[in-house]
Amino acid sequence: MVKARQGKATFRIKVLRHGSVRAKARNSQEENRFKWVVVDRKYYRPRCTPGGGPPFVVQDGERWLDLGANVGFFALSALSEGAKSVTCVDAESENLARLRENLQLNGHGRSRASVVRALVCGRRSSATSRTPASDAVVSASAGRRRKLGGSWLLLSRKTTRHSVLRVPEARPSGNTQWVPRAVKLHDLLASDAHGFDAVKLNIEGAEREVPLAMGARSWGSVRKLVVEYSFDIFPARRDYDHLLQHLQASGWRVWPEAVPSSFCRQDAQWDRRQSMGNDARQIWAFRD
Repeated sequence: MVKARQGKATFRIKVLRHGSVRAKARNSQEENRFKWVVVDRKYYRPRCTPGGGPPFVVQDGERWLDLGANVGFFALSALSEGAKSVTCVDAESENLARLRENLQLNGHGRSRASVVRALVCGRRSSATSRTPASDAVVSASAGRRRKLGGSWLLLSRKTTRHSVLRVPEARPSGNTQWVPRAVKLHDLLASDAHGFDAVKLNIEGAEREVPLAMGARSWGSVRKLVVEYSFDIFPARRDYDHLLQHLQASGWRVWPEAVPSSFCRQDAQWDRRQSMGNDARQIWAFRD
């Protein structure tokens, strides 16, 4: 364990290990996330997805797009599982610095792991128009910055929960960070000459907006998708069903993770008093 500073704060950095994967974590949230992603492999379903669906694993030689890469735990896991390459996309500057550090710690060069700073949105205008009213600097320069194609990121006290839409905390800090680039998923997919085989999508507050902006022809070579859906941001069952139905209409075969029985009614609302902090579920999807 080593100490590191960020601004006025001091962090105790732990080096976590599992198999061939090593990563640095600066707080308990990141330690828990490492266990969830790397140790417990929660994004994968090696036998079958819920309801008897196909297995969801990384296959040798696959090219992955990691949206909401955070500090790189999924990318490290995918590369250790045999992925040919992972393109890591995240918006927050400190997370990106630590993402690069974790990739370097594991010996992954640019040929296998590339890093993109961007805020992924459904429609570019929807991201650039979000202006936190509490930030006086924003009101003075929002017009000029919109022309640059960027957006504001809402910062969470938890380094794993920064959001473009809403930070699910009782008392959000109100802090923001300007992200110079806001990009649509369709444009990200089209920008890579080799194409992608699979996408992992965990972008707090945009996990509905981004897939809903994608049509059947928007996905290119992508054949596998996992979406982490945040019910503490989108608590309405109708919103959840809308996304599932849109994915199906766009040619995806969808296998969602089970939800509580109290959330099965069409008019149901997610009850955080019953979820005990487990407010996310995975949606696995496949297309031919």
